[in-house]
Amino acid sequence: MFGVGLFSQMVFSATFLGLPASSILLRSSLDLSAVGLAVVLGGGSIAVVLTEFPWGLAADRVGERRVLLIGVVGAALALAALAVVSSSARPAVWVLASLLFIGAGMGGAVTGPSGSAVLGWFGTRRHGTLLSLRVAAVPVGGAVGTLAYSWLLTGWGPAATFGVFAVACVSCALLVWVIVFDPPKRAEPTAVVARNPARSALRRIGVWRVAASGLLLDVSQFFVLTFAAALLAEEHGYPPLAGVTAAAMMQLVGGALRVAAGVGTDVIRWMSRAAVVRASAIVQAVCLVVVALGSRLPASASFTALVIAGIASCAWQGAHFAHIATLAGPGQAGTALGLNNAATSLGAFVPQAAAGALALHLGWGSATLVLGFIPAALATLVFPGAPRRVTATSCT
Repeated sequence: MFGVGLFSQMVFSATFLGLPASSILLRSSLDLSAVGLAVVLGGGSIAVVLTEFPWGLAADRVGERRVLLIGVVGAALALAALAVVSSSARPAVWVLASLLFIGAGMGGAVTGPSGSAVLGWFGTRRHGTLLSLRVAAVPVGGAVGTLAYSWLLTGWGPAATFGVFAVACVSCALLVWVIVFDPPKRAEPTAVVARNPARSALRRIGVWRVAASGLLLDVSQFFVLTFAAALLAEEHGYPPLAGVTAAAMMQLVGGALRVAAGVGTDVIRWMSRAAVVRASAIVQAVCLVVVALGSRLPASASFTALVIAGIASCAWQGAHFAHIATLAGPGQAGTALGLNNAATSLGAFVPQAAAGALALHLGWGSATLVLGFIPAALATLVFPGAPRRVTATSCT
């Protein structure tokens, strides 16, 4: 059950996160202008922001299995249509953007419901570990997707490329159909009683505070990961390869720490998820102040601080997701995770849209403060404290 959810998350990440990293090859393969490429890729990014929350609501209302099936089948159909359309000499930009919007929006059904299914089938003392592993599948899938797109677009063209990813989505659908079943819903451990469980979760201020902190932390994370190479090159004269290597190291080490933090919060009773998230945010904020000082400090200091900030920015997600699910309570995890996914997706989009303009007009130091330090510092204040520990039995 957990393996299918992990595989589905990796396929979704490979399909829709690997594509932007291969944008140069996609542009040449489809003969797109710079504006056309931005429109096509923007369709996928906006779709994820808009659909994560509705999919989470749907999972709580109709069940995770049904939502997962609808999502992956819909994504497969959209990708198959993309394969057909991209086989023409010069496909219309609006058609490509629309199909990618539909595909990414349908594929967004994987993220929240696969997490809530894990929470339903396993006891609370495993949530940190399992959600950390599932969240770690996002960058791994993105890296695999980047390599796959590069190889397929170069050797086989866009039609075959989208066809391969459509087949991957079909394989996910078959696995979900055969293996995944909706978990039994535990009784609500708090005094909250509501006829509409989705509204009950959304009425809890703690859930909204966690989601808001996720948005802020993702702004800081994606500023660092996306613009590390540019910042190091323009501020300190590092070669682009150094920045790319640094970003890869941040994600690999940060992903390992993400899993370690999830395991630690499950097995070490004094290690709370709130402490993990806050510590990560504080480390980011302190290091990004150093980075913002730019040429006032030695280049090695800025490089080291940026790498540490990037590692910390990748380490909090598993504990963060488990925390919001715990606050929401059984039967409402899909709603909470959907809200959190929508918030973090929006946070990831903000620096991509704003960092270039800020750096151009105000410099990289100001951009680092606005999109790096301030969001991380605010997240330490917004994130709520640890909820009361409840006793739950495993349903495995």
